[in-house]
Amino acid sequence: MLKRSVAREWEAPRLTRRLAVDPIGWGAVLLVTALLGIFVLLPVAKVLAQPGPTEWMRLLTNPRWLRLGINTLMIAGLSTVSAVTLGFLFAYATSRPDVPLRNLFKLIAILPLVSPPFVGGLAFILLFGRRGVITYSLLGLRGDIYGWHGLWMVQTLAFFPIAYLTLAGVLRRINPTLEYAAQDLGAHGFRVFRTVTLPLAVPGLASAALLVGIYTLSDFGNPMLVGGAFKVLATETYTQVTGWGDLGMASALSVALLLPSLILFALQRYWVEGRSYATVTGKGSFADPLPTPGFLRWGLLAGCSLVALVLLATYAVVFVGAFARTWGVNWRPTLENFEYTVFRGAQLWNSIRFAGLAALAGSAFAVVAAFLIQRKRFPGRTAVDFAAVLPAALPGTLIGVGYILVFNTPPLALTGTGTIIVVAMLFRTIPVGYRAAVAGLGQIAPSIEEGAADLGARPLRTLWDVTLPLIRSAFTSALVFTFIRSMNTLSAVIFLVSPGSVVASASILALAEHGDWGQASAMAASLMSAVFLVLLGFRLLTGGRMRLFEL
Repeated sequence: MLKRSVAREWEAPRLTRRLAVDPIGWGAVLLVTALLGIFVLLPVAKVLAQPGPTEWMRLLTNPRWLRLGINTLMIAGLSTVSAVTLGFLFAYATSRPDVPLRNLFKLIAILPLVSPPFVGGLAFILLFGRRGVITYSLLGLRGDIYGWHGLWMVQTLAFFPIAYLTLAGVLRRINPTLEYAAQDLGAHGFRVFRTVTLPLAVPGLASAALLVGIYTLSDFGNPMLVGGAFKVLATETYTQVTGWGDLGMASALSVALLLPSLILFALQRYWVEGRSYATVTGKGSFADPLPTPGFLRWGLLAGCSLVALVLLATYAVVFVGAFARTWGVNWRPTLENFEYTVFRGAQLWNSIRFAGLAALAGSAFAVVAAFLIQRKRFPGRTAVDFAAVLPAALPGTLIGVGYILVFNTPPLALTGTGTIIVVAMLFRTIPVGYRAAVAGLGQIAPSIEEGAADLGARPLRTLWDVTLPLIRSAFTSALVFTFIRSMNTLSAVIFLVSPGSVVASASILALAEHGDWGQASAMAASLMSAVFLVLLGFRLLTGGRMRLFEL
């Protein structure tokens, strides 16, 4: 007890001295901590505390909720396996220099990342639905894409690029000399792949599976569009809020969805940060991978080409549908769909405005937070670091419900305003910019910043003059990535939109639910065009020096 008392008496003067020496820097630490506490931890705490014994009992005993939980886990498992398999197919094909069209496949594989995931659901309805251009117009069939099978296909195509990006980096880092050594020892063809390539890719496969699992568990738009009678926890959470006004049950369902997401998130961080991708050689290699056997090379080309054609068809059908007068009935081109959705409404402009504000503020906040958390030593630093990456594990529906609970009453009455949407976008995407900035800071020797401090620079002056120029690429990439994710987000903001602040993603879902396929396609086409224009501007402004999604 005496030691603790002495430690506390000594700690207080030390903190006071720190504040006196660097009031701005330590004030920034307190501000970052407070913001993460209010906009990340507090909503989660409110959701955890909202359900009472009645809601928990209903959740655990009602067969309906148990069935929804099983549905969620089942579709997440199926979609994860197929998405990772497809991602590995593309990653392996693009890592072999002798596979034809591999550069084209690289470009096509990341298309779903720059468009809303649920656009795939909309496209599949237009292609294979009851009035689908393939099933009805070409084949004369009355296809039914709705249900778990349609959701499985849509989620596979929507989320395989996440697995592709993870696995492409892993396969690129495998030293080709290991394959040559295996061949010299008598291994050939599939045996080299089974004994060398696949074991070295196992950590990447595990990381990709866990990451895709997080996304499929919390997917909201695709189950709403093509799930039909197959309900999952994310969509039922929305129904409980909008249909029944039961925030207690919605919170309980959000917690049920949070638990597996947190487990997968913790495991994913363990694989990424606790495992090594080293190939035991210690030296780089300029050798190309082993020549791909002819049958495998052409098999990879055929498989990737088929998937690429399906992906291109999904985007093409959305743009065609945007100009069709009445989908499946009257194909005469018209601009009326754009007039109703883009020119008369403010939804697209709201998305651009809100996403732009969230990207600017979020990237700046992420860089400052990373600098303060990584470079300063203060009590609770580990907890603040955890809060900065926690939104990556939070389902969007939980964020939406949490923000309703926290910001619906004074002193922080933000519901019904555009501010709450910007804040939700900002903190939803904080982990991306934060981890990029942390990685950049890890490459900067602290002695550089110490030298600036010795010359009299304050910490924030050091950040502005020394550190920020060195991590400019991380900041710029985070800026563009945050803008794209914010433009395409749906699951969190669907709870927060109001008549004056509806965003394009929520409008697409509402139009599709009412069967207004032409207007929904026009809004989706406009949204994707805006994102592609931003990416093009990013490439032109940087002269192609900075890369996003490894392009």
